[in-house]
Amino acid sequence: MNSPKKSPQISLHIPPKMWHQFYRAMSDARTTNEEVIGFLFCKRHQLSKQKIRYLPQAWVVPSPDCYERQSTSGLVMKQQFHQYLIETFLEKEKLDVVHIHTHSECGRPEFSGIDDRYESEYAQFLSSQFKKKPRLISGVFDETLQHSQFRIWDRKGKSFESINCSQSWFELTQEANPRNETEPMFARQQVFGEQVQKQLGELTVALIGCGGIGAIFAELLGRLGVKKWVLIDPDRLEAVNLNRLPAATQKMASQQWYKVHYVKHLIKRIYATGSCVKTIPASITDESAKQEVAAADLIVVATDNHSSRQVTQELALAYMRPLVCLGTHIEMQPNNTPRMYGRVTVPPLGGGWCLMCGNIINLHRAALESAADEINHLAARVGYLDGIGDPAVFWLNSLCASTGVGVIHGLVSGFLNVDNGLDWIYEFPGSNWLKTNPDHLGTCGCYFCGG
Repeated sequence: MNSPKKSPQISLHIPPKMWHQFYRAMSDARTTNEEVIGFLFCKRHQLSKQKIRYLPQAWVVPSPDCYERQSTSGLVMKQQFHQYLIETFLEKEKLDVVHIHTHSECGRPEFSGIDDRYESEYAQFLSSQFKKKPRLISGVFDETLQHSQFRIWDRKGKSFESINCSQSWFELTQEANPRNETEPMFARQQVFGEQVQKQLGELTVALIGCGGIGAIFAELLGRLGVKKWVLIDPDRLEAVNLNRLPAATQKMASQQWYKVHYVKHLIKRIYATGSCVKTIPASITDESAKQEVAAADLIVVATDNHSSRQVTQELALAYMRPLVCLGTHIEMQPNNTPRMYGRVTVPPLGGGWCLMCGNIINLHRAALESAADEINHLAARVGYLDGIGDPAVFWLNSLCASTGVGVIHGLVSGFLNVDNGLDWIYEFPGSNWLKTNPDHLGTCGCYFCGG
């Protein structure tokens, strides 16, 4: 007897900054009317056979003059406005539709019989009028815009299923389970709440770069409670790495362990059971690595080259995944005293500015690093690329990694708001923390993020 086919897990993930803009527009539209309507237009990402994510690319909240009728008994858009939406977002951009409306009630709203009939007809219309056959997702909110339900219709408009909608940085469970007790290991973290610890345990982190910064980062975030990892790095351990990799040994280096296997070893020392660690000893350009990154809850890049950071940022933008970039730099001044920097950068989720338009990634260096070997050798000979690895020390890497872990803890806990992005630089020996104004990082019309 065949088991019933399992339905895929479908989610709608709205970036916090976009959600706040949409929320304000919906709230403003309610000042004179009981019910309002709004639209999100989404790209569909098939992450696996069992996981589909819809990512909004644009939103529209109609002004009062766009309605044919607007009252508690129903909402009807003018034909001209509806045609504008179709031509702009469905025919030209080929996006799927999220239709959101409000009900004049407080608490968890329910879809009405009128909603069922209207949405069924609209789903059939979308399927019959367009070659791509856009899907219809619908959402209903109460009058406070705090409580909601979402569902997705089949293309025939005959049936629907409930889906999860997240308006936060991470698609994690928001409801605490009172039966789950805090593990003794995390007893001294209870001040942040049991729900925060549960979410840390659910978080899947894709770490690109498992060297001097990445290894320390994994050790620290693992001990905070993160148990699900995807580790990506093509390199093997060498003796030159041993001064800055916790618990790495000469034996590991002589046996040429892959760095991803070494970091997995670190995490498994913390969690003998209950952890899930996938290792990909390959570049971020590898297709299997890209697929795992797209499905992760959080991307962390801790590599020492611009090319891998560029590819990682492009993936984060394409799949709307939160990104944390970690890096350090040491330079010697003419008087032979060092200047050292640690940098933690978090671009805003969903665009606004990115590592490229903020010049945090040098695109010239990235192009040379990803060029063919003969071009790379030529560039090195004429001085465009250094012939030796950048200097690095354990304590500076530790400062950068621990700050990155603190930022992620703040994101999950909610005590740190980075909706507009974050760029912090630590300078030593001056011991100065420099915080870049995110408003200055965007580039109008950025090729990558459109910031």
